[in-house]
Amino acid sequence: MMKRSVSTTRPRAEAKPSFFANFGGPRAPRSVANLVMGEEGALTVMFALTASMMIGTLATALDTIDVANSSSRMQMALDVATLSAGADLAHYSSTSGSSLAQWQADARAYYDANMPTGYLGLTMPNSNFTANVTGSPATGQTIQLSASGSVPLYAAYILGPASTSTSGSTGGSGTTQPDQQTISASNSALRLPKSTLELALILDNTGSMADAANGTTISSRNPAQTKLQGLQYAANTLIGQILGVTGNDSYIGLVPFTTMVNVKGSLSTSGSWMQQNTSKWLYNSSGVSMTKWSGCVVEPHDASGHIEPQAYAPKNSPGFTPWYFNVPPSGFSIKYYSTSCRLSTSTSPNPAVITSVPLSYYRGSYGSATLCPGDTATSPNSGWSQMTTSTNITYDQNGSASDFQPCSIQPTVFLTKDQSTLTSAVNAMKAYGSTMIPTGLLWGWRMLSSDWSPAVAGSNNGWTSSSDTTLPRPETTQGLQRVAIVLTDGVNDPGTTSGTFPMPYFNQLSLGDQNLKSLQLGLNGATSSSDDLNTFQLGVCSAMKKSGITIYAITFGTYGTDSTSVKAQQTMQSCATPGNYYHAPDNTALNQIFQQIAGNLGVLRLTQ
Repeated sequence: MMKRSVSTTRPRAEAKPSFFANFGGPRAPRSVANLVMGEEGALTVMFALTASMMIGTLATALDTIDVANSSSRMQMALDVATLSAGADLAHYSSTSGSSLAQWQADARAYYDANMPTGYLGLTMPNSNFTANVTGSPATGQTIQLSASGSVPLYAAYILGPASTSTSGSTGGSGTTQPDQQTISASNSALRLPKSTLELALILDNTGSMADAANGTTISSRNPAQTKLQGLQYAANTLIGQILGVTGNDSYIGLVPFTTMVNVKGSLSTSGSWMQQNTSKWLYNSSGVSMTKWSGCVVEPHDASGHIEPQAYAPKNSPGFTPWYFNVPPSGFSIKYYSTSCRLSTSTSPNPAVITSVPLSYYRGSYGSATLCPGDTATSPNSGWSQMTTSTNITYDQNGSASDFQPCSIQPTVFLTKDQSTLTSAVNAMKAYGSTMIPTGLLWGWRMLSSDWSPAVAGSNNGWTSSSDTTLPRPETTQGLQRVAIVLTDGVNDPGTTSGTFPMPYFNQLSLGDQNLKSLQLGLNGATSSSDDLNTFQLGVCSAMKKSGITIYAITFGTYGTDSTSVKAQQTMQSCATPGNYYHAPDNTALNQIFQQIAGNLGVLRLTQ
């Protein structure tokens, strides 16, 4: 038998793919060409290309986020700057020259405060920020701001700024990867006069308003414009600016004041707001009749004679009482000013005692009036002295007379939209009398207090001169702006016991004597200076501001450096809402201030 031989040689294994054969890495270094040609080289190149694309995509995404964040932050900063710059216009009487340059610097400062330097690499040259304003406070002002800058792009550093072919193997043009992107923002705001406004103009009508603003007396040798004329022009301009805006919902009231305010024609004499039983304030009741009432009112006093800085309300008790030109039974000593030194051909000695007439009396021209021999008094005061060529004038207790009465001040005009009515009343104002600023403030307050609207107080007890019984509107009315502008050229004057200045009998606060008492303010009478009246004025102003009224206070003309003058200006400054006190040395400055205030009574609205 033949034996089969068995081979001990193992069959050759099948060749493995080179990838696995090389799995542990090449046994020897390879050339770049071999690496690329190998499978592992292809994977490396593919990974490098993919990673580069991923990083480039990530850089592009980061660039997109940075651009969006920078653009959003720039717009936000510009919005804030636009509104802030619009409000800032209230501090400038002009929008040209140095005022414009300063306002533009303010606008940039508002922007910078909300846009940190170098935010996300943003760069912005100064020339790339602009701020402009057009229009006027009367018709509206448009504020326009713009800014632009550039932010760096990371993608340019990853992908490179070199050109990349866009036309295949034929070459052609390429595009360059930008290394920065420009961003910009712009906005505008419309600053319009306030459309829901109740404004009380509380204006000094005292005798010194007949002088020039520099303190000189107007005469044929000095034909300069009087302070009153300057006030009339400025007030009428403001009235036109506010009421001349189409579609406005603004109302303006006028409160002329001296030591009194005349409300005849604005409030009814038949309402219960005024108690006609006035025996407590009368020395002498003969000749007293409401049919001859001149229009002035005594403030409410309690049984002890105290008076408080309140608007009160028609329903309050004690109520108001009619004011009369009330003279003590013993009369006043008359000071005569003329060459004849007599009222008639009578040879009665001087000074004579005559009842029911103003304190001083003189005949002929004011400029040539001289004090009669034997009399001692201060210089004639045209506001409180009777100047006539007649020999006999009869005054009743109401102060009625054909050519002069102590309550002859221009009456109030209640809140109205009628520009013609207001300008006519402003033009009719005359310079008479002395100064009690709190009197004007109190009646300005009542003109803005809803307790005095017919809708609240009832018929004949509120302001009857308006067909709108809801005026003044409720204090909670949405968007309502209640504003008082008070102007004076003098100091509070409590009156003196002699001379030609107004006696304390001639006012509505402390009628009958010189005492001004207020439990709330700690005043207990014996008013011999303006200090107590200043205290009372500050009490009124404080209460008005607490009730939501914005007060603009203006002193006008030349003030001295004596303590009385300084205190008067300090009182007016404290009276104003913070930031709203002004001093006008002359008529030009006064008009600018009134126009600036007209601009302040506006609202800002972003239009982009």
